[in-house]
Amino acid sequence: MYQKVKGRTPDKFRNTTAWKKKREEIRQRDMNLCQCCIRNLPGTVSRLTYDNCSVHHAVPLDVDYDKRLDKDNLLLVCSVHHEMCESGAIPYVDVKRIICEQESAHQ
Repeated sequence: MYQKVKGRTPDKFRNTTAWKKKREEIRQRDMNLCQCCIRNLPGTVSRLTYDNCSVHHAVPLDVDYDKRLDKDNLLLVCSVHHEMCESGAIPYVDVKRIICEQESAHQ
């Protein structure tokens, strides 16, 4: 169950124009490819995975809602790697390193 933060839930946030715009920005930054697959992290089936990709919050919304639109908290990943990021199978430090690489490459 999601914890309410500032009177809003993650589900409501995901329907906002601000999120849709930021999500598209991250998709473009990350070339619409799973950034874990392209780096051949465990769980990779194809290095160029673009199917079933979504934007992952490194710091979850229910932990720090204020980071919800921070591009240095967002990464495009496939469904397999998204679950691995959520469960901690891909550690936060690795996710954060990849985000930093992406940000550095697109400044």
